[in-house]
Amino acid sequence: MKIQRRSLGEGVYRRLLRLILDGKITAGKWMREEKLCKELGVSRTPLREALIRLVQEGILEQQTHRGCIVRQLEKDEIGQMMEYRRLLECMVLREWFDKIDRHEIKILDEKLIAATKTGNENLRIAILEADEELHEIIISACDNRFIVEQVRRLQLLCRPYRVLRCAESEDLTAILAERKKIIDAILNDSVEDAVAGLSAHFETSRKYYIDDTLAKTESGISQQF
Repeated sequence: MKIQRRSLGEGVYRRLLRLILDGKITAGKWMREEKLCKELGVSRTPLREALIRLVQEGILEQQTHRGCIVRQLEKDEIGQMMEYRRLLECMVLREWFDKIDRHEIKILDEKLIAATKTGNENLRIAILEADEELHEIIISACDNRFIVEQVRRLQLLCRPYRVLRCAESEDLTAILAERKKIIDAILNDSVEDAVAGLSAHFETSRKYYIDDTLAKTESGISQQF
C-alpha cells in the first residue's frame, strides 16, 4: 500500500506504527529499509525520518551499526504505562485545578467549536492539536518539576498511540466529546467532573490500544519486513 497523505513523512510514520501495532512488523525484527521503501512506495528520506521519530518515542531501538529493531512492547506494559499516566495527570488536575489558565482553556474551546464547522480531515487535525494543548495546559499548572518531568516523559511514550487513534477513528464525534467534557468542566469550575472526564478519556484510550489494537498482535498475524 503506497502512501498518499497530506504529509508524506507523517503518512510513513502512521503506516509504520500501524504495521507494528498490528504485529505485521514483529518485536525483535530488524527494519529492512529497502523492503519498507518498496512496500510503502517512498524514498529513504521520509522513511528514515519516520524511523528516527519512532526511536525517539520508544517504539524502536537504535543499535549502532545495525539499524533499528522493533522494541518488545508487552500488552501489560502499555496498560501499566497508561494507568500510571492517568493517575499522575488526574492528580495534577485535582491538586492544581485552581491554577489552570481558564483563558487558554476558553481559547481552546473556541478552536474546537470552529473546527466542527470544517471538514472531517480538518476536524481530525484540530482534535489531535486540541488534545495536546489540553494536556499541556493542565500540566503547566503544576509547579512540581519532578511530577512535570514524569508526565512529559509519559506523554512522549503515549503520543504515537494517541496520534494513531485520532488518525484512524471513524467516530470523531465521540473523540471530540471526550475533550469537550473536560474543557466544559474546567470552565464550569467543577473539579470532580473534570477529573472524571479525564479519567474516562484515559480509560477509553487504554481500551482502544489494548483491547482493539493489541488483540490483533496476539492473533498470530505476523509478516517480516
